[in-house]
Amino acid sequence: MRLPASLSFSYAVQAADLLPVGGQAASCAPAGGEAAGLVSSKTSGPSFLDVGFSQKLVMERRVKRLRRQVWAGGHLQRFGAPNGVRENVWFVTLTYRGVHDWQPRHISKCLKAARRWCHLRGVPFRYLWVAELQQRGALHYHLAIWLPKRLQLPMFDKQGWWPHGMTQRVIAKNAVGYLMKYLSKISPFHQFPKGVRLYGLGGLTQQARSICSWLNLPSWCKQRFGVGELQTMAGRRVVRATGEILEAMYRRVFHPSGMRLYPNGPLPARWSDGPYSSIDCAALHAGSS
Repeated sequence: MRLPASLSFSYAVQAADLLPVGGQAASCAPAGGEAAGLVSSKTSGPSFLDVGFSQKLVMERRVKRLRRQVWAGGHLQRFGAPNGVRENVWFVTLTYRGVHDWQPRHISKCLKAARRWCHLRGVPFRYLWVAELQQRGALHYHLAIWLPKRLQLPMFDKQGWWPHGMTQRVIAKNAVGYLMKYLSKISPFHQFPKGVRLYGLGGLTQQARSICSWLNLPSWCKQRFGVGELQTMAGRRVVRATGEILEAMYRRVFHPSGMRLYPNGPLPARWSDGPYSSIDCAALHAGSS
């Protein structure tokens, strides 16, 4: 069963994070482990891929992954709601008093307190947050929380969950759209504090988590395997059904400004249907954690 059309974004959005550079065309039929319901299509393969290590390029790749995960995770949260339960999505802004007040565990302690509040009321804690830099240079967080309409989310600062500054909270009509709007402001030149996480999410169903994990796979894995067909063990990709350990697709050659990746063989054909084509929509509702 396919997901609603609103969730089926183009596979081009999930294409390689690395930019191909020149070369001869190469294509082949995927060799085993293909996801049911997906249709392969021919594609050309580069002779090599250039990967730059400059701060700007690293940040570009990081922001691209961030936007992809937030978009998918936010829309998939709707499947964590128990059947028949009407929900509000609360949009919370967490602001620091000082420009340099950020510490690594502030957001995790805040979320832990909110999770405890939800647990005491018998509801799962389903959330998504992103970090943003204000014009004054201070970091702040935008947080979306899915709750039944019968519950009203308290003010985080008044509860003592966020003692580092001010908080605001409103019921959002389009929480994912708001988060994506803030993400559109992030540029490769933003100087986030060292070690800061740019986003976080929780409370997804198992199927939804599998989709998000699939989106983080290297492109050549996504072109051969469907959602949930691979697992990562000791840094290697393993096919769940057979136990096969996948050989690296590229040979790495390092140079002062980055590295160049040369394919070890023909690149797999690209799937045209993307990550949602073989997902059982009903299974997405089977409980959240």
